[in-house]
Amino acid sequence: MKNRTPPIILFSLLALALAACDRSEPTAAEPNLRVAEEVEALPEETPEPATTVDDESSALPGNGEIHWFDGSVEQAFVKAKAENTPLFLYWGAVWCPPCVEIRNTVFKDPRFIAQTRLFLPVYLDGDTGRAQTWGDRFSTKVYPTMIVFNPAGEEVTRLHAGIDISAYNTVLGLSLERMQPTSELVQAGLEDAGSLKDADFQQLAYYSWYEDQALPEGANPALFLSLSEAAAPGNPEASARLYLQYLVMLAGRQETAGKPGQARLREILASSNLVFASWDYLIMPEALLPAAGGSEADLDALKTEWAAVMRDSRHQEGLSTKNQLYGWRPWLVFHFEGDEDRSRPLPEQVREAILADVDAAAKSVAGTHSRQSVINTASNVLMLAGLTNDARALLKREIGQSKTPYYFMGSLALLEYREGNEALSLDWRQKAYKASEGPATRIRWWASYVQALTLIAPENMETIRATAMFPFDESHGMDEIFSGANFRNLKRAAESLDTWAAEYHPDQPVLADFHTAIDSACAVQATDSTERSNCLTL
Repeated sequence: MKNRTPPIILFSLLALALAACDRSEPTAAEPNLRVAEEVEALPEETPEPATTVDDESSALPGNGEIHWFDGSVEQAFVKAKAENTPLFLYWGAVWCPPCVEIRNTVFKDPRFIAQTRLFLPVYLDGDTGRAQTWGDRFSTKVYPTMIVFNPAGEEVTRLHAGIDISAYNTVLGLSLERMQPTSELVQAGLEDAGSLKDADFQQLAYYSWYEDQALPEGANPALFLSLSEAAAPGNPEASARLYLQYLVMLAGRQETAGKPGQARLREILASSNLVFASWDYLIMPEALLPAAGGSEADLDALKTEWAAVMRDSRHQEGLSTKNQLYGWRPWLVFHFEGDEDRSRPLPEQVREAILADVDAAAKSVAGTHSRQSVINTASNVLMLAGLTNDARALLKREIGQSKTPYYFMGSLALLEYREGNEALSLDWRQKAYKASEGPATRIRWWASYVQALTLIAPENMETIRATAMFPFDESHGMDEIFSGANFRNLKRAAESLDTWAAEYHPDQPVLADFHTAIDSACAVQATDSTERSNCLTL
């Protein structure tokens, strides 16, 4: 019997590909929608990424054909303003599979490279100095994040990391031509959606809504319905994406009245062009279906159609290897609906087809920088399919080849936890924490290990207390613990520690050193800073 298995949480679209590689609480525009990865609430915020068998340095920005700015972020904005040049900011991490995929697909595309020469391109790695502080400034919650700024330093748009290369080129080109902030297009749409042009709809349709910085507070999902309807005559692809974003927001409100029905969804599924353009949405039916109306019989018919369309379209020309694998998601989600243990048997032909696809995908990326992202996706699909042994074997093979094996160690920890193998899960958590490198990266895996320790081994008081002190060791370069992702990870670890202390040691100050360290670190933060405000919440 599996015990204490938390519910599965949806983590974003393909940007992530998140995987988005970091996460905050869902916004109104993004109710748990980002990368198509299955994650558990406790053992890991996400199954974390790993690098490739190649020399990773050759994939890093700056070593390719994009001429990344060699200077600080402050200097970049000064230069952009002085030269009246727009600025393209890429915020990522060397360990993040979606980042590796972006660097080796989008950033290697000749048209994209040509367009970035009309911008000032800036690369900011999450483990470098002040990166997390800048992350707070730009409200970046996930790796990768790509933002276009006008010469004055105003945000124009955020590029969604899960779309195909041609869409990146189009959106970047539109940004360059017009430099009109997405927030202004939203305001114009609120006043009169019919006043917008096809290019406006295109920019809105491919905006990164899961990191929304453009919607006014309390925006109604109906905005996206009106935008979709206005876009339909001249830009059907943008119309489809805007409609699906409408469903995402509507589903996030969990309202029972006013569901739009299934007609528009069926129209999208019936068009191969619209399926391709909306792939990042359609692989996540859980985020869309709650907003669909209709009888139970109608919903069952829709699910059957949805699963078949995505499965049969998975080898469509233009889809990345990763997105092809995720073509199985809707079929598997519907097949295992109501069966959290994945005990319902797969038809043999489906099982064979999934294994064949995984094998072909792994072979196709052998020795390439895309391998990290593809293997990550393959293991997710195998776990979603209940093919646990195959997923375990795949992940273990990758650990021996990866330069950043902690991601696959984290994925194995998640797998073993789901299987009820708690001791093994905790061991993998510890290995991932020990193997991780870089200050922000280490805090991330440290937080996951702390969560696992307090849940799986609550009796190990001294180990828990000693591990809790890690972020305050300045020898590890931990100088931004109250900024960005560092703070979010510190906070989730602190919450786990406090819950553990209250349950197992209610009458003992077992975390006195931990809280003293927080107070000491907090005291040196500037009085009116975000860091001081953040630390006071702990």
